[in-house]
Amino acid sequence: MLLSPSKHQIQTEKWTKIPRRSVAPLLIGTFILRVNGGAAPIILGRLLAQLSSQQGHPISNIHVGLLAVTYFIVELTLAPVMGAISDRIGRRFFLTLGPLIGLAQVVLLVFTPAQNPLPYLLSLQVLAGVSTAMQVPAVLGYLADYTSENRALRMRIMSLYELATSGGFAVGVVLGGFAWDRFGRQAYGLLAVGYLVVAVCMFLVPTVKQVIEHSKLKSTVRRYWGVLRTPRLFIFIPAWISFCALAGVWLSSQLTFILSSSRHNPNQSLMGIFSAHGGGGHMSLVLGAYVLFFGLSLLFWAFFLNRVPRLLLMLSSITGIYLFCIALAGINHFGSGNPVLMVIWIVLLLVGVFAESSFAPAALAYLADISEDAAKDRGLLMGLYSVFLGLGQLLGGGLGAVFAQIWGFDGLIYLTVVLAFVALVALLMLLRLDRRLGSVMFSWPKG
Repeated sequence: MLLSPSKHQIQTEKWTKIPRRSVAPLLIGTFILRVNGGAAPIILGRLLAQLSSQQGHPISNIHVGLLAVTYFIVELTLAPVMGAISDRIGRRFFLTLGPLIGLAQVVLLVFTPAQNPLPYLLSLQVLAGVSTAMQVPAVLGYLADYTSENRALRMRIMSLYELATSGGFAVGVVLGGFAWDRFGRQAYGLLAVGYLVVAVCMFLVPTVKQVIEHSKLKSTVRRYWGVLRTPRLFIFIPAWISFCALAGVWLSSQLTFILSSSRHNPNQSLMGIFSAHGGGGHMSLVLGAYVLFFGLSLLFWAFFLNRVPRLLLMLSSITGIYLFCIALAGINHFGSGNPVLMVIWIVLLLVGVFAESSFAPAALAYLADISEDAAKDRGLLMGLYSVFLGLGQLLGGGLGAVFAQIWGFDGLIYLTVVLAFVALVALLMLLRLDRRLGSVMFSWPKG
């Protein structure tokens, strides 16, 4: 059971006379941050492919996966700690400091050595992980505070947050390939400017109600343990980790490396399809179009279905994932040279992407709903988002490297099918629990 705070343990920011102001600066900052996040894997993947061709020994899929693993280990280790600290000292400090650390990391990337670059890049991945661990729990905790009195608004805000995230990725992957073709390593300078703008945006976010906790360590640890043992959260964890692992599979440098490396397979048309000169720009257009459509789908969920039950949206997204896999397998094996089949696969792919896009905003709103019973610990609870994201993408990046090394592009599809099944089982268990307890989590939200 979560402990109720005593009055002398709680201190709130001065908010009673502050009108509800727009969170536009935070969403704009998030968008730019995700532009950087979309461009960085493209640029890094192209850099690794270039270095691989220049060195005596090639850089393998395992090496690329190791970079992602390092980043996510740091993020998932520090995120709950940073979230818990933000509960005690406020979130605004972390909102601004996180992108400044990201700025330092991308500036140092310009100096990546041509010989034996992996140790240097691994050390910079540590900085990138620290930056994200500071930023994400603070942003999500802030949004949970902002929407604490309106569940329908919460779904809309979380959808807009995900829209800013995926829309930023779409712009980033487009800019990433063209920036590399035009500027080479100096493309990291554009990322540095982006981080600086993000820091300014986060500095301008309005003040909102936040409960500040000052209890003793023993009672704090006891309360944290109670939060982590919440049944709905415990059962939800496998589903969220599995879905986040899909991001590790499809939104990392691994996909870029497979599509642009010189490794070809006559039975898989997508292997090395963008390896020719100027392929970075073409790849960016294709990946950017995909992520942009994902973002437009999120916009639909935000403004038309913001009152649909969270669990229903998450369950329907699993169907979309399987349609996505079927379409990609068709394109990889049967679409080449047959325009009619290619149109069918692309339509099926778009339907799948549309359905699966509902998972992330519904899951974020679900976590925020759970946090209502632990208002003092929103930073910790929403920081678990980064833990789930880190564990998932660590799992997706690591397993994706192994599957891709063995089965090529098909390996990414096989892994996606397995992860979607794990998420489906967990969601069905959660649905059973919520119905047994008469939870409002499956009911139709009210404003």
